[in-house]
Amino acid sequence: MKMKDMALMGLGAGAVLMYQKYNKPVMKKMEKAMNKVAKKADKQLENMM
Repeated sequence: MKMKDMALMGLGAGAVLMYQKYNKPVMKKMEKAMNKVAKKADKQLENMM
């Protein structure tokens, strides 16, 4: 195996571990942000009607 191949496999393994560790907190933050945007959109639609 070449050094480049080993480095890429290490990088991939690191990415998988980071995803597994931080997936839930990041998804919760994204969900909160999306809910805020959805509420603003609902208010704007209600005001238009």
